[in-house]
Amino acid sequence: MKLCVLASGSKGNVTYFESGDTKILIDCGLSYKQIQTRLKNIDLSVDSLDGVLITHEHTDHVSALDVLLKRIDTVCYLTEDTYNSLHPKVKQNIKEKQISFITPTESFMINEIEVLPISISHDAQDAVGYIIHAEGKKIVYITDIGYLPVKDIEIFENADIYVFESNYDITMLFTSSRPFYLKQRIDSVKGHMSNNDSAYNMTKLIGENTKQIILAHPSRECNTSEVALKTYAEVFNDYGLKITDYNLLVATQDTPTKLYEF
Repeated sequence: MKLCVLASGSKGNVTYFESGDTKILIDCGLSYKQIQTRLKNIDLSVDSLDGVLITHEHTDHVSALDVLLKRIDTVCYLTEDTYNSLHPKVKQNIKEKQISFITPTESFMINEIEVLPISISHDAQDAVGYIIHAEGKKIVYITDIGYLPVKDIEIFENADIYVFESNYDITMLFTSSRPFYLKQRIDSVKGHMSNNDSAYNMTKLIGENTKQIILAHPSRECNTSEVALKTYAEVFNDYGLKITDYNLLVATQDTPTKLYEF
């Protein structure tokens, strides 16, 4: 099983996942050329994808979707509300046979990979996160989330691998030059998740199987890798947990993570 976050942030989000002979992308928010280039740099190709999972319709998650589906004969999995919210020019370039509608809390298969979409709190029409089961492992992928309800903790807990939102440092956000309405939107339950909230939620999610945590969707202006990692270490320490027991890193906008093999 292989995983690489090719890009993560407000300018574009793409993650590559592979299990056996099955290869998928989660989101498609870079240019088609950039996706090709970043995969090629880790000796992979975009040409034989078995599916594309879309979390929601915001541009930084779907900007290359129509181009990719025109060039590759694969299937895009997304909710019907997300599809209906895509820009008309994007929809008109996608063949109907390449669309497969999914429903939150109803699992589906992509070859031998089981995928379970879960509704999450974000200011999109029908945003979802994904729980992926493959090769006896559980992967939780959640970005662009304002808060995590207590009722969802159980279904997301004790994953082997987390790709989890840690968008902003609250002090950096509210001292930034951004308009106040935007600060409020980001800090709302329908916006994004702060480093503190991310770390707090992660203390509730991790379990004995957890080996890898990748912090996702960091803000360029209101976060840094150093600040996010420091916050996580402090919160974990407050809860009697050692951050060194987990392989923790922050994904970035411009540089892919290494290709992890589990």
